[in-house]
Amino acid sequence: MRTSAAVVGAIALVAMLASCTPASSDQPDRIVRPTAPRTSPAASAPSATTSDASPDATSPASPGTGEAVCVDGVVAIRGNDLDVSFAGECDLVRIEGASLDVDLERARIGRVVASGDGLEIDLGSVDSLEVTGQSADVDAVVVGALAVAGDRNAVEADEIGTVSVSGNDNRVSADRLGAVTQSGDRNAIGTG
Repeated sequence: MRTSAAVVGAIALVAMLASCTPASSDQPDRIVRPTAPRTSPAASAPSATTSDASPDATSPASPGTGEAVCVDGVVAIRGNDLDVSFAGECDLVRIEGASLDVDLERARIGRVVASGDGLEIDLGSVDSLEVTGQSADVDAVVVGALAVAGDRNAVEADEIGTVSVSGNDNRVSADRLGAVTQSGDRNAIGTG
């Protein structure tokens, strides 16, 4: 009798432990690092020209909140099918993924590097913008230097300083446009 009770108990324990395994998910793992407490206004406003930002010190968007954070001068937004916004100040924003809708209109950013497919990005004014991938749609106010590599990307702005486009079927439009360098086929770059 004791043996059968021990066997039933062992089976129940194995069943409980088996039910505790995490379910598989199509969502990528996300790492969330808390921001440092702000002790003074100077600590919360990194300079847009700081060059010591570590590319490894990044924080992706927090799961479920849609708000990204700046860590050590870098905002990292990674994933698929996410709506994310950032309204603070940061040196660099890195966007990587597919079908991301990123709102940076109210942010003060020095540089944006975006790679992926089907990105939608709304920007205020930035010193530089790099777009690599396919089918990105970017609306901006002012872009100091624009580099586009890939196909079927569209960038519209009030003003773009310099433009470099490589790839095919890209469209760049601005009311004021600086020097243009391009390679590829069927690219439309102009004012209007």
